[in-house]
Amino acid sequence: MKPDKITQWQKLGFGMFIHYGLYSLCGGVWKGEPVKRGYSEQILSHGKIPKEEYKALQNKFTCKNFDAEKICILAKTAGMKYIIITAKHHDGFCLFNTKTTNYNSVKTPAKRDLILELSQACKKNGLKFGLYFSWIDWDCEFALPISDHNSDKILPKHQRFNLEQLTELFTNYGPLCELWMDMGFPTKKQSEEVRALAQELQPDMMINGRIWNDCGDFCTMGDNRLPDKSLNVPWQTPASIYHETWGYRSWQRRGDKNKKAQELIESLIRVRAMGGNYLLNIGPKGDGSVVSFEADVLKKIGSFFNSKVPSQTSAKKLCKELNLGIPQDSITELKEKVNEIPFTKKIYRFTGKDYYSSHFICTELELSLKMSKDLSKTNLWTISLVRKKPLSQDEFLEINGKEFCFPANKKELEILKNIKIEKFLKISVSTIGCAASRKALRQDNLILRVEKNEAF
Repeated sequence: MKPDKITQWQKLGFGMFIHYGLYSLCGGVWKGEPVKRGYSEQILSHGKIPKEEYKALQNKFTCKNFDAEKICILAKTAGMKYIIITAKHHDGFCLFNTKTTNYNSVKTPAKRDLILELSQACKKNGLKFGLYFSWIDWDCEFALPISDHNSDKILPKHQRFNLEQLTELFTNYGPLCELWMDMGFPTKKQSEEVRALAQELQPDMMINGRIWNDCGDFCTMGDNRLPDKSLNVPWQTPASIYHETWGYRSWQRRGDKNKKAQELIESLIRVRAMGGNYLLNIGPKGDGSVVSFEADVLKKIGSFFNSKVPSQTSAKKLCKELNLGIPQDSITELKEKVNEIPFTKKIYRFTGKDYYSSHFICTELELSLKMSKDLSKTNLWTISLVRKKPLSQDEFLEINGKEFCFPANKKELEILKNIKIEKFLKISVSTIGCAASRKALRQDNLILRVEKNEAF
């Protein structure tokens, strides 16, 4: 993966997520009764609705008030730099012109390719554009039936169907900044097939972690969640204005606009301060219009930030000003009588091998050393890496950019000799390889031994 590809994606910082489809016509209601179980975009499943009755909604799909230009202007007003929309959600209804099925927006009374309209509007307004795509498909004849858990396996014919649709999306809608896969339980080979297709047709596009099987370019947090560990890989928090739903819900309690805006502003600041991207969702009504409450909240967010997404540095400053808690780096002061120092920070990467789960494995340790005033005159030191017990096999590590072999059955490895410690010295120990695919450290309780060289 190109390093600049990651950097450019991380600079986007703040984006708009859009959940829109046939489910938006329902608004969380079926035959006059609110469906209170689950997210409203999954009403076909949670509402136990006969599939043919649900599919008949396409005859009412006009999206007459879906205005891609206005949506882009709203996103820019909020300070957002990219938009991701549900090209196809679990119900299988497509918002794009596809040859694979007639179950799409072009074959409805609307006769519109909404993905094309939004991609063109994003280009015009200087916004990046990306797509959400569901692994599972409740309409596809080759797929498994609807389940409550949405972690269904992808049958071979269903996989070919998905690849056909993804090929259309990667080919017909210009450069994409992000592919946002969701749910399902694909095999490693199936995840690799989607990744290979994406790399071939959209080489600059970032892929989220829910492609599964460690094939993503960035870690996707759980819905509305922040990591409780330090990560050294690109990551994103997908957030909804209301935690109860992503798709439009007519009976949703919306509360006070100012309180909601403040809540989301604080979440955005925390995510940016910790180095993540924040993808905030809106759920347009069935006619495609943006809910006025959601539009007003986004405008308030934009007003707070002056329509400029905060950098990580400025977000950290805001955290201090607003007393928002985030993990803080620490510096250990070197004491003359203490020569063994534990690492102060563990850094993790995400592995997404199982359905909808986050497995964090420690791949890196960091420690910042600072000279005390009493030791400032004695500034030549030898630093060794020490572990509690030997291992049964050699371990290959990267320490401050250099590769080392830590031999089996050895407890100590000299890494720096006769060095000066001025102001502070940052030591980073990790397993070798790309941060996104590093193996776990066999021991994450390593310590540093710091010794004066008496000859000097």
